[in-house]
Amino acid sequence: MPAGGRLWTLLLATLGFGLLASGLLGLTALALAALVIASGAARPQERVIAGALVVAGLGFVVSTASDPFGAALGAYSLIVAAAFAGGALLAPTAVSRQGVRAMLWGVAVTGALGLAFRGARFWSEVQWSVTHQTSNAVRMVVEQWPDSYPMYEPMVHFFGTAFPGLLALQTLAALTLAWQWHHRVVATPLGPAATPFRQFRFADQWVWGIVGVLLVWAIPKLAAAKGLALNLGLVLSVLYCLRGAAIVAALATGAGVPVWVLSVATVVAVALVIPMLLLIPGLWTLGVFDTWLAFRQRRAGQSTVR
Repeated sequence: MPAGGRLWTLLLATLGFGLLASGLLGLTALALAALVIASGAARPQERVIAGALVVAGLGFVVSTASDPFGAALGAYSLIVAAAFAGGALLAPTAVSRQGVRAMLWGVAVTGALGLAFRGARFWSEVQWSVTHQTSNAVRMVVEQWPDSYPMYEPMVHFFGTAFPGLLALQTLAALTLAWQWHHRVVATPLGPAATPFRQFRFADQWVWGIVGVLLVWAIPKLAAAKGLALNLGLVLSVLYCLRGAAIVAALATGAGVPVWVLSVATVVAVALVIPMLLLIPGLWTLGVFDTWLAFRQRRAGQSTVR
């Protein structure tokens, strides 16, 4: 995530998020509005922005609530936005922890409301809705590239099973984006901006999560936990890829490579589908091995003992 002062990178991050996770644009708008309100909205322009964001966010939520998953996602967005801003105001901590905390509140309260209003069929309705949407999306891809038909059922099964992990990743991205924008909008932010992307890291103990995922997939008796392992593995794999990319960004910055060069290289790599073949496995490996080798600390000449 770019630093709060770099408007152009923040705009690019917003554009990228809109392209990859358009379903949670309502959450981003509502979270930003809640942060602006929680910060006091002392200036008239802050109140105008907050009002516009509330209208836009609620409008997006209502317009997408046409099926069980859309309705659940709308309630989830409202709860997470309120929990994120409330936590930042009443119990501030690191942005990533605030995001995880708000996400857990969102899952718990949305699940409770679903069970209260729809009963035990709530989860099956959401699952069916996700599978139906996934099937339609994959069918559109197959119609454009008929040779990809053999991948139709595996892709529907994967995305239908992995939607909790994808939702978790998109939620954290939406909240971080809202946090950075609130630093641009308000005069008195609720806390410090997120650290620059090249400093991105998380607890080294999460490498045991990768080990656990591999064990679940390797031991037949643990087959019942494969759905949970898939979602945990997806989240951790993306985070480790991002950690690897942060290492590359840090080393490139230390070598004097401009940020815009890295941005262009990333866009070109994605456009040429190189990530699926080389880039993603390489970044994942780099991120995982950073657990023990601490590449950025070595580059800076710091101690790697933790």
